[in-house]
Amino acid sequence: MKGIDKIESQKISKFDKFGAISSAIILGFAGTGVAMGLPLLVGSIAESLEFNGEQLGWLASSDMGGMFIGSVLTSFLVTKVNRRYLGAIGLILLMLGNFASTQSPDISLLMLSRFFAGLGAGICYATCTASLAGSHNTARTFSIFLFVLVSMNAVIFYIFPIIDGIWGVNGLFLFYLFEAIPILFVLPFLPKYCDVGTDEVVEVSEEDGVEKHTHIPNYLPRLCLAAVFSFYILVGAYWAFIERAGVDANISSEYITGSLTWSQIFSLLGAGIAVWLARRYGQSKPLILALFIMVITMLVLAYDVNQKTFVFSVFSFSFFWIFIDVFQLGVLSNIDHSGRYAALVPASQGAAQAIAPTLAGMLLSIQLGFGSVMLLAAFAGVVALFIYLYVYRKLLVLAPDVADAD
Repeated sequence: MKGIDKIESQKISKFDKFGAISSAIILGFAGTGVAMGLPLLVGSIAESLEFNGEQLGWLASSDMGGMFIGSVLTSFLVTKVNRRYLGAIGLILLMLGNFASTQSPDISLLMLSRFFAGLGAGICYATCTASLAGSHNTARTFSIFLFVLVSMNAVIFYIFPIIDGIWGVNGLFLFYLFEAIPILFVLPFLPKYCDVGTDEVVEVSEEDGVEKHTHIPNYLPRLCLAAVFSFYILVGAYWAFIERAGVDANISSEYITGSLTWSQIFSLLGAGIAVWLARRYGQSKPLILALFIMVITMLVLAYDVNQKTFVFSVFSFSFFWIFIDVFQLGVLSNIDHSGRYAALVPASQGAAQAIAPTLAGMLLSIQLGFGSVMLLAAFAGVVALFIYLYVYRKLLVLAPDVADAD
């Protein structure tokens, strides 16, 4: 049995309890709902309030900017402030921001209210990831989390058009408001504080069962965050333009829509397989392999876009996106159970997803074609791959059991 497994059997963290994991995941609903529903929300605003493309961009940036700032603020507070209070503050800001959004169609006031809604969502999401990071079975915990989020995304895409058709955009704002209210009642199940230092992991000797406290250099979790950022450059560039790349290759809209829909359903398998692989090989090795396959996927699409390469890429991308997310969160959490760095994951993801479409758009604006977008994505994947290789090699020296922990 690995040292990390021995720790689990000897001392179960309060963050491993069913109530703690469930409450954190439910809090994550509020934190990720805004980002997941953003495309439909922007479309509804365009139809209901008749804003132009530039104004819609400002509103989307207000939401995502609020999430980014909320995540960064939470990373500084999560080891010092009661996490139940952080969750409550995030939910209250989310409710107030969405209520204010129903009160005025003025663009300036709406941007301000969307910023505060995003700020609350960012606090909720970061508190969620920080609390899940306290679990000692991170692959399982984050697999459950991402499985639930993907399922929730499917529900949102189903019910939002119905709500919008009956009540318009105010109905969507009120959905976010009323969704947050019952989540307040699960906060008492969330552990208040984490007792683990931000730079310390605990291993147990195979021979005598003696605990060994190893201090992890701060630059390692920071490198993991840089890898998350780089990987989400890949995600943002690919996901923003894959539909357009298909259209440009004269693939029918029905084929594109069907491929994207079924690939999302197929991606749910990634969460389950990630747990199985983590149990056998740890998390670092499958993560590195998955990033390698993702880079190959981008290069295949950069070479040629046709029906075969398109459907291969969307299924490969969707499957390994969840797969890689599980292991990225897991690896980072294994070297920082305090959750301070895990709380910055939403900020890293959000910043990259804001930058990537702009970079990709610049390549298209100078007539380099969609192949250049896929090469950008592949390069970002290679950067993330080499960062994780470096982190893995360092952990093998500093804390071997952590390097191959599940």
